[in-house]
This record gives sequence, C-alpha cells and structure tokens, in this order.
Amino acid sequence: MEQPIIARLRRAGPVLICRKCLKRLPESDRIRGRLKHALKRQSTGQKASRLVSVNCFGICPKKAVVLASGRSLQDNEYVLISRPRQAEAALEKLLPPGDRNASASTTGQEPSEA
Repeated sequence: MEQPIIARLRRAGPVLICRKCLKRLPESDRIRGRLKHALKRQSTGQKASRLVSVNCFGICPKKAVVLASGRSLQDNEYVLISRPRQAEAALEKLLPPGDRNASASTTGQEPSEA
C-alpha cells in the first residue's frame, strides 16, 4: 500500500467564517473586508492567510459572526464578533504567534509583541 502524500502550505492556516452568520448581519461586508485587510497586513513577508467562507458551524448567535481556525478548532473554541473593529482582536486569538510574526523572522527583524 502506498503512503499518503503530505503537503504543507506556504502561508499561515486559513481563517474560517460562517457564511450563514455573515449573511444575516447588516455590516457583513465591512466585517469581511476588515478581516481580509487585517490578514494581509499581518503577513508582510509571506503569503497572507485566506478567509474561507464555510457552511454553518451550528452555533448560530443572534447578532454575531462565528470565526474559527485550525488551532481554535483543535481546542474546541470559536470566536464571535459583531462589529468590524473586533476583527484584529479576533485574529490575535485565532492565529498562533508564529504565523503572525513569521515574516519578521525571515527579514531578520525581531518579532514585535503585542
């Protein structure tokens, strides 16, 4: 039997966002845009993480959007945001510190602690 092939991404892991929750919010375009902008800004030396719309997580908060990442799903944690200004703080919780500061280490700079 052949062994499976393992592929590694050249970017940080994706951030998952609930498509159903996003559709219900009036500020959905601003939240999605702010998340994408923050992801691009955090990864200056490597490819940016992707924001991937997925089907319902089954939590369904009334006035919030559910976000998750591989790391948060491993810990059975989800992040809920209801306003665009919460996007940066949500990404701080979703992405591990190595993914946020990997670009600084490749350019020879010290990673900044926030």
